[in-house]
Amino acid sequence: MSEPTSMSRLAASATSFGVVALALGLVAQGVPQAVVGALPSQPDVMTPSLVSAEAPVRQVVCAGPFLGFVQQETTPRGFGEPSLNILGSAFEQIPLASEDLLDVYAGTDGKIAALPIFAEQAAEAGFLAGSSASNIDTPFARGYEASICQTPASESWLVAGSTTTGRNSVVSLANPGSVQAIVDLEIFGTTGVISAPAARGILLQPGERRVFSLSGLAPDQSSPVIRIQSAGTPVTASLHVSLTRGLQPDGLDVATTQLPPTTTRILPGLWLESEEQLGSVLGIEGYSDVGPILRLLSPDADTSATISLVRPVSGDVSIGVELQAGRVFDVSLDELGQGWASVRIDADQPIVAGIRHSSVGENKTDLAWVPSAALIEGLGSVVVPRNIDAVVQMTSASDEATTVTFARVSDDGQSVLGQGSQELGPGQFATKGLGSQGGNYLFETTGKVALSVALLEAGSIATLPVVAPPASLPEVSVFAR
Repeated sequence: MSEPTSMSRLAASATSFGVVALALGLVAQGVPQAVVGALPSQPDVMTPSLVSAEAPVRQVVCAGPFLGFVQQETTPRGFGEPSLNILGSAFEQIPLASEDLLDVYAGTDGKIAALPIFAEQAAEAGFLAGSSASNIDTPFARGYEASICQTPASESWLVAGSTTTGRNSVVSLANPGSVQAIVDLEIFGTTGVISAPAARGILLQPGERRVFSLSGLAPDQSSPVIRIQSAGTPVTASLHVSLTRGLQPDGLDVATTQLPPTTTRILPGLWLESEEQLGSVLGIEGYSDVGPILRLLSPDADTSATISLVRPVSGDVSIGVELQAGRVFDVSLDELGQGWASVRIDADQPIVAGIRHSSVGENKTDLAWVPSAALIEGLGSVVVPRNIDAVVQMTSASDEATTVTFARVSDDGQSVLGQGSQELGPGQFATKGLGSQGGNYLFETTGKVALSVALLEAGSIATLPVVAPPASLPEVSVFAR
């Protein structure tokens, strides 16, 4: 797309949705069978018609304040109010009902943390997307976090976190629907499935958010993976992760979900910190996990997997690993050079995968979890926070040349403010700087591409996956007499 008008078409095309399938039975006419059999003519040929149903309302759930712990408390607190940015032309913001969580500085006045929100908009109004971001610096948690506002799903996976000493993880579940949801969490660790009776049968009322300490469900786990399944209505889940090194807070993130297992996973946007920067902290007690790792799980069967790292500067690397069914496996990605890289995993059996990477600054570090990216074939969107350098990462999953076209658009998605494109060869990885002004970005691809946006400065890091709008429903021919 070389002209701005074509990018307007890109924004408008998100309003095109299919119809809901309907099955209509024929009604008996009450004519005697003998009379029908004696008729000389053939039955009339029925002409099919299409019956359209109203497209569903779109919803995205934003994480709300970062959730962490204060000293020895077992109930998390909210840390400030994140900046919230939403792309949409006619959305409504609705607060989620939640148990009252204190603000980190509640003190004697008992200040309550802000409620998370969800946004909803009629499907025909176009794109709906959002993100929230916080820069937190308190005696109890420190770091930069940014996360997308998520679309509810009936099954999703969280590949992130730890519950060992000094590592805190809070699970947040939200139901923006109009009926109650029953949620089951299945937690995997390095030795297999973890018994957690309290993680089963979690009731979420309509419009409700509930939070749980992952340490209370799965204590002392270095490498948890969580499967989220809901009955009744789709839900969203996020994992609020924070580190304490010795007595000092040092790094946090809000990890978002990924799609159910598949045999190929692509994670664009691995940041490889320089050996000089890593060397300044690796020798200090409590910093052994500052290096990048790849977390893998084959939930149902043993499998062989090939890990391929694409490094534009240093060259590509491939290694093979063996995964045991139900056991989480972490692979160190240390000593692989410096700069951006992309990771692809091909396995014989369906897997999930996530990356933890870090940014080292002066007297501080930060971490972020990169989920396996959904493959975009057509349209995608992401809302980028401002005041931090952003880089879009693109990895082709196609066997043919692919074009990625992107545009920065107004908050309602109707005006194009800037645009660009990138050509990708088969399997190629490329990056493009977006600056620090933030904004709403729409993408269109001619083949399957994994896309994410990384937010990076010294001592601050976060990753935002690019997501596609809901798939169009198929058209169905309906016959009636």
